[in-house]
This record gives sequence, C-alpha cells and structure tokens, in this order.
Amino acid sequence: MRAVCTVILAVALLPPPAQAKGMICFTKSEQNAEQLVRSGIRLREGAVGCDGPPWHAATLPLWQQVDQRYGSRFKQQTELRRQAFVREFAGDAENHEQMWDGRIVFYYRNYSLSTGYCREIKQTLETIVGGGWGLFVKQAHTAQDAVEMDYRVCR
Repeated sequence: MRAVCTVILAVALLPPPAQAKGMICFTKSEQNAEQLVRSGIRLREGAVGCDGPPWHAATLPLWQQVDQRYGSRFKQQTELRRQAFVREFAGDAENHEQMWDGRIVFYYRNYSLSTGYCREIKQTLETIVGGGWGLFVKQAHTAQDAVEMDYRVCR
C-alpha cells in the first residue's frame, strides 16, 4: 500500500508534458473580443430562428441592421480573437478556431426557442439599433456565456 501511495504521489508531482497546456489563456482584451463574438453569434442565430415560424418576431431585419452598422467592429473583434488562437495553437490555429466556432454556433442554432427568448432577442436587437455599439458591449458582458469559464487570463 505504501508503495502504491509513493507512486501516485510521484506521478502527481511530475510536471505536465510540454505539449499539454490545459486551458488556453487569453489576455483581457482577447477575452473581451471573445465575449463580443459569442454575443454576436447568439444574436445572429436567435434572430434567424425567431424570425420565421412559429415565432414571427421580425428579428432578422433587426439583425441585418446591427450587422450592417457594426460589421467592421465584429470583424475587428474576430481578428483579435484569431490572433489569440494563432498564439495558443501555433501549428493548428485555424482548426481550433473552427472547432470553437462550431461549438458556439451549434449551441445557439439548436437553442430551444420560446416566446420569451425571441422577445429578449428582439428587445436586445432593438436596443442595439437604437443605442449603438456601447450598449451591445454592455449587453455582451452580462450574457450567460462567460468566457472566463473557457479561457484563463494570461499572466
């Protein structure tokens, strides 16, 4: 028994392999960009889903206005996020980024829609159209999909 405990303790104290990083890290600005990208995806997918039957929430035209007004800002945030993936996954950044994008899109594309959810998506889009990018940023940071759960802060 003592020998087994010694082996377990020795293995536990070994440093992790050089290639195994655990959680990737993002700087604060990269975490901010990721939060904005995720919130944009949530709004886009919600707008598409809620626009058609049976909800008929008229959300797609609102999303198109947001995308038209702030598409360049979304692109800037996406590029900042991409740079983090390149740094953290130098040999396979594009694949890792596509996997994360796929996970996020899949989640929101298959999110269970409801009258309340569609009303919230519409109200958020109307607020952003009327109030600007600053309100979108504020809304994004109150979203339920906290980036901190996926990426640690780089030190």
